[in-house]
Parts: sequence; C-alpha cells; structure tokens
Amino acid sequence: MSTANDKFTIPGKARNFSFILLIAGIVLAAIGAVMNLDNPTRLWTGLLYNNIFFLMLGLVAALFLSAHIVGYGGWVTLFRRVPEAMMLYVPVGGILMLLILFFGLPHIYHWSDPELYNPNSPHYDAILDGKRAFLNPGFFFIRAFSYILIWSGLIWLLRRNSIQSDLNPLQGVKLYQSSKYIAAIFIVVYAVTSSTSSWDWIMSIQPHWYSTLFGWYNFISMFVTCNAVMMLILIFLTRNGYLPGITNEHFHDLGKFMFGFSVAWAYLFYSQFMLIWYANIPEETLYFKYRIDNYPMLMWLCVVLNFVTPFFLLITRNAKRDNSRRIMIAAAVIIIFGHWLDFYQMTMPGAFANMAHGAAEEAHGHHEIVRIGLYEIGLLLAYAGLFTYMFLFNLSRQSLISVNHPFLKESRVYHT
Repeated sequence: MSTANDKFTIPGKARNFSFILLIAGIVLAAIGAVMNLDNPTRLWTGLLYNNIFFLMLGLVAALFLSAHIVGYGGWVTLFRRVPEAMMLYVPVGGILMLLILFFGLPHIYHWSDPELYNPNSPHYDAILDGKRAFLNPGFFFIRAFSYILIWSGLIWLLRRNSIQSDLNPLQGVKLYQSSKYIAAIFIVVYAVTSSTSSWDWIMSIQPHWYSTLFGWYNFISMFVTCNAVMMLILIFLTRNGYLPGITNEHFHDLGKFMFGFSVAWAYLFYSQFMLIWYANIPEETLYFKYRIDNYPMLMWLCVVLNFVTPFFLLITRNAKRDNSRRIMIAAAVIIIFGHWLDFYQMTMPGAFANMAHGAAEEAHGHHEIVRIGLYEIGLLLAYAGLFTYMFLFNLSRQSLISVNHPFLKESRVYHT
C-alpha cells in the first residue's frame, strides 16, 4: 500500500550539500586550471577520467537493475528506484563525454597525431599504423556516439516502463515482462560496449599497450563502486525516514556484493599484473613499468584501499548487519575513493608517458610526474556535486517505491 513516505522530497541540507560540492569543486578546479594553463594534457585528462568514472557509475546502476530484472531478483524491489535514479545520469554524462573527446582528443590521445602515420615523418609509428583502421578519429567518434545513444535509449525504455507501472496498477506483470526483454538486451549490449568503451577511452591513451583483461577489470571496479554508492544512499534514505521496509537483510546483501567484488577486483588486478609480468612482452610491460617506476605509492595505495581495507572491514557477518552502519559507511567511502584513484592511475600517468616520449627533456632522462592537486580534487567534488543533485532530482520525480511491481511483497519479507 502506498504511504506518504513513497514520495521522496529533497531535504534542504542534501540539496545544499550537492550545491556546495559543485561550487567548491568548480572553484578549486578553476584555480588548478589557471595554475596549469601550460599543460592542456593534464586539464583534459582530468576531465576525461572524472567523467568516465561518474558516467560508468550511472551505467553500472542500469546493469545492476537489469540483472535483477532478468534474474527475478525480487529483493531489490523496495529500493529499485535508487539505481533507476542513478542511471538517469548517463545521458548527461554522455553529452559531456562527447564534448571532452571532441575538444580534448589531440591533448589526451597520442594516436590522434597524423604524423605518426606518415612513413616519411621522423615520428612514424609502424605499430600504430597497423592499428589505424580502429584508432582513427572518425571511427572513434562514431563508436563514442553509438555507445551514448544506445545506452541512453535502453535506459529511457527501462525508465518508461517503470513510470507506466505506477500509472497502471493492472499492468504491473505485463510491464515487468516487457522490462525483462529490454534488460536482457541491455546486458548483452553492456557486455560488449563496456569493454570496447574502456579500450577506446582509457586503454588507447597508451596505444601500444593492450590487456585482454582490461574490460573485465573496469567492469568489476565500477560494479563494486556502484554498490558502495547505493549503500550510502540507502543509509541516507533510511535515516531520513524513507523506505521503512529496508532491513538488515538488504544491507547485508549489498555488503556481500561490496566484499565479494572487492575480492574479484584483487583477483583481476593480480591476474593482469602476473600474466603481463610473466610474459615479459615490451608492448605489455610498459604500462606497469612506467607506473611502478614513477607512481609506486599510488599503485599500491589502490591495492590497499580497494582490496586490503574492504576485505578486513567487511569479512564478518556482524560488520554488514550492524545497525549503526558505521563500518559500512567507512568501507563504502574507502571503496569509492579508492576506485577513483584507480581511474586516475589508469589515465593520467599514461597521458604523461606519451608527453615524455615526445618531449625534448626526455633526452636528459627527465619525465614530468604529475601529482593529484587542486585541479583533480576540484573536479572530483564538482562531478560528485552534479551527480548527487541529479540523483536527488530524479529520485524526487517519481514514487520512491514501485507500488505495482509484482515482486514488492517478496522484497518486504526478504530474509537470507
């Protein structure tokens, strides 16, 4: 039965918090940008990885929802509007992505330099010339536009069915069946495009390097981050009197996702590193060698934040069911920040490695090493503020509970 709590009203403090994050982030990023006007690679790469991080956060929320629709995962029904509101960020993040790629292409992606494909040029690169059919600006933008269009279209269809379910009490089962087919298509599309987009937007920053595990690595990273964000949101909502049907059972299962996929991330991190180290192929080892030589603390900090800390915080059952939620909050914040750092180390060092190859100072053995500063922190805050406000806005536009969903009762009585 619908109650007053089914409609979410944005609390003033939450709205103000999102605005403060956004404004403070813009100010800090602007100051950092002024300090680095002579370094467009840093400016555009910073925008790139922050935008990818939050865009993929919304996209994986759609995957989470789709997987539970197809798999008849009734336990999420009470809070399904949370991933729904998160996934609606994708069209906005997608538009920003296209703008960043269009204007930042020559500053981020080494392969976009036409001199690399001219056999008469001293900069000619035979390896990149062999990849030219895939790595060329025209096909690159066609793929990027296609990703955004297909993702946004499928998300719109899922959202439309969800809204129609609220408006048509007798159509709940029929609309669920329709959503099941859309969700199945989305899962297949995501399985392909999550890998190809990570190759395009991240792996091609160092175009000589390749890893067959890279798509999986990025998927696991964003899936555990998405669960951490949903954990914080559910804690916020329940503490403000919303979703009274959410119990320790729901928190426990989200906590298990956070724990399990943190272990899965460590497995893929080790697998990728070990296979590349063991094969010792120069085109593969350059990725890790540059980071170990120049960013060793950052690389191993990612391991501590993304695996070691969550593993010990979440390994016990009580940690995931503690009513104070203090351990869950700590673990979620650490996971989110840790994977943001991981996206930094996947992108920024590679962009600067490309600069080092073409810089005159390389002849003197000098590489410019960029550290996280005002600009990067500012962008994190600004994107977090934008994502938070859009989430709150979208969550308030529809009933907080899908009252006509066929699995609502199952979610209310859920017990593990």
